Amino acid sequence: MKDGFILLLLMFLGTLITAKLDGLNEETFSSTFRAVDGDTLASDRMRYRLLGIDAPELRQTCGGSEGEWACGQAARAFLGDTLKRGTVKCVSNKKDKYARYLSRCTVDGEDVAGLVVAAGLAVTTEYFLYAEELDRAREQKIGLWSGAFEQPRDWRREHKAAEMDVPLAGLLTVIRHILGW
Repeated sequence: MKDGFILLLLMFLGTLITAKLDGLNEETFSSTFRAVDGDTLASDRMRYRLLGIDAPELRQTCGGSEGEWACGQAARAFLGDTLKRGTVKCVSNKKDKYARYLSRCTVDGEDVAGLVVAAGLAVTTEYFLYAEELDRAREQKIGLWSGAFEQPRDWRREHKAAEMDVPLAGLLTVIRHILGW
């Protein structure tokens, strides 16, 4: 019994130490940013992926009361306008497989990802994060919630498979992604 308690205590301490070390690796970036898509921003040669959200891809369209609309383009335009509101700061402590900094960003103290979700232009990837903003957008039927839409991850999976059938198109997609087109 005593050994079990000591083991649990050591595991807990290990978790606390790991969390502290992750915090020490954080980098803060403050710059002029531009929107690459609805959940990715860039400054100079660096890219930042907003944590906790998933926005439609640039070529993705969604249904609405007025018919189909370019929801991916709308998400990028909204993020771009949001970044122009004031001073943008991003805090990151690791990169994803595309070498983008995984970041929490603010514009004049407001959470950028939360603003995109509140506008109805992104879904959440973490259960509790931005739940209030998501519920409000859904209730108001704004953005993605104004009609039928495919989850961005499902849209990517479907279109990635289609691009694999045409090797040149797949290569061009990779090049476009790297260059931010």
